[in-house]
Amino acid sequence: MTNFCQRWEAVGVTRQGAFAELVAVPSTNVYRVPKRAPLKRFAFVEPVSCILHGMDRAKPKRGENALVTGLGAIGLIFGQLLKRNGVRVMGADMMLDRLKMAEKMGFDHAVDPSRESVEEAVKSWTGGKGVDLVIEASGSTKAMTDAVRLLDRGGRILIFGVAPESATLEIRPFDIYRNEFSIIGSFTNPLTFKRSVEILSSNRISVDDLVSEVVGLESVVSALEDVAQRRGIKYLVKPSSPRWAC
Repeated sequence: MTNFCQRWEAVGVTRQGAFAELVAVPSTNVYRVPKRAPLKRFAFVEPVSCILHGMDRAKPKRGENALVTGLGAIGLIFGQLLKRNGVRVMGADMMLDRLKMAEKMGFDHAVDPSRESVEEAVKSWTGGKGVDLVIEASGSTKAMTDAVRLLDRGGRILIFGVAPESATLEIRPFDIYRNEFSIIGSFTNPLTFKRSVEILSSNRISVDDLVSEVVGLESVVSALEDVAQRRGIKYLVKPSSPRWAC
């Protein structure tokens, strides 16, 4: 449970890191990757490691139905890993390009909450039962609250998206009690980096299509503005150093 260390630190969060030509990191943070594998793929090591921890917490089972709310890079990778675990997956997002990407990556169904009721879509898709698992990857408190109505009895909600620290949820405790729902949190990536490197090295999931654009350090600000406006999915910042190449 290293993610609960009272002196928790992370490169690029609590200490300097990234958006620079060179970054100094502790040797324990360094992992070897295959020589012939494209470095572009390993830009996803950190998010995939976080997702693996989320998967460990949610414990998806073969044959279950799952809904992933929020189809950014995180939600799209979650969907792929769920499919590899034999889970049927529906995705929900209001961006058409992300819904199309979900279908391309093997989601069984994708729904736009601004155009149709997610609850009705889930009920129709599951024969009226609801899903066994909701992965909330958008940080939307509305999606978190609505998730309770989408679960089958005994279902689980994984809170993965980051809501504002001051946000609150209105959920009926009776529903949790009567239906034995589980609400699960997932924070960072304790001891999952090595597994993430192995998965990306073996090409078991597709991440190349998630990179909307590769930009140089001089374009970081405009790329962040695009991210804030939800344009594209993921931007890769590439230093100009000849020791680094896509």
